[in-house]
Parts: sequence; structure tokens; C-alpha cells
Amino acid sequence: MDHSASFQRVAAHLPGWTVAGYDRRGWGTSRTLADPQTKLADHVTDLISAASRLPKPIVAGHSYGALVALIAAAQHPRLSRAAVVFEPPVCSLPWWPRTAPWEQLVEDASARGPAAAARALHEAVVGRPTTGQTDEELEAAGTALIREMTDPTLSLPSIDPTTLTTPVITASGSRSLKHHRQTALHLANLIPAGRHASIDGADHLAHVTHPQALAALIEQAAAMDGG
Repeated sequence: MDHSASFQRVAAHLPGWTVAGYDRRGWGTSRTLADPQTKLADHVTDLISAASRLPKPIVAGHSYGALVALIAAAQHPRLSRAAVVFEPPVCSLPWWPRTAPWEQLVEDASARGPAAAARALHEAVVGRPTTGQTDEELEAAGTALIREMTDPTLSLPSIDPTTLTTPVITASGSRSLKHHRQTALHLANLIPAGRHASIDGADHLAHVTHPQALAALIEQAAAMDGG
């Protein structure tokens, strides 16, 4: 339940870069583009369309966005110079729990409606109740959240990490949930040009709490490509 403006903190530590960001369908400034039929593959198509307009970018993604970035790199190896993916939820891999804590939380809370699901996940991730959001905004966020978390294609194998040719840094926070850390670490071991980085003291919100560290990984990713 985030939007591209959160990455302005990271962009502030990349003064020599041109930074392009966008909101996925159903979120932030793209909230009106929400469609009940939207699947993971549609988000991948959108990223490919956006990135193909840029001169060989470094693609950085967080959480669900990181999964989108990985799949795009697998489908179009020449799309980007490198990728930085922070805690992608690759649910099809064997070490991802059958019922992950946040997914179970959303499933339980959604019985009380989309807004309740949004409130529950926000409090679990951020550590405090939601503030500054209207009921309408929470309803829209919860609707998008439930739609994505219940997307049956999310649990299907979408990439073979061993065939990825794009240089990838998979990152996780030292304080993140165990399966998030394990997934990032194992992916780096499977991707031929993969590296793992742990951001000390960070949890799932590293792009907000540790933006300089995440920006440094983007710089390192450029070096991996020789640029």
C-alpha cells in the first residue's frame, strides 16, 4: 500500500541520476486505473512499456514491485542494465511459507471489508494505526490489496532465477521477516549475476527509513554492468 512518492527519499541520494517513477494500476496517482481483471502479468507489461522508453535504466523495485522488476528482467533481458529488488515476494519458491503472516492477516481482516484489511496490514508493517487517510482512500487501497494478494497467478512459477542474465542485487533488511530475508538471499545465490545485500537495521520499509543505503545499491548495480 505504497506509491512512487515514497521513493523521493531514495532519489534525493542520487543527484547525478535521472529518476523516473510511476504508480502501478490501482495505487497512488494510478488509482483510477484499477481493474478487477488486472493480474501480475499486466503490471509486468506496464513496467516493460515504461522502461523501454528510457536508455537502458537501472530498474529498482520494492516488495511486489520488486517481483514485477524480476519478471520483466527475465522476459526482456536487454530491457535494463541491472536491477535492484528489495524483498520480492516470489511465492512460488519452496522456502516461501504456505501461509505467510501478512497474507494471512489480510485474508482474516478482509472478512470485515477492504478498509479493515488496509488498516490491519498498515499497522502490521508500519507498527502504528493509519492516520491521514479517508475512509474512501482506505477502501480503495484495501480493494487493490485484496485483489493483488488473491491473484492466483501470484503463486505460479513466473521466473527461473538460474536463467536470468541481467545483473541483479537482491536486498533485504536485517530486521525483516525471516522468509523475506531468506528469499532475497536464495535468489541471489540462484541468479548467475546475482548479489545479496542486507541493509543493517532496516525492515520492509527500507526505502523510507534507509533511503541512502538503497540508493547506494543502485550505484553498485550500475557498476556491476560496467557503467
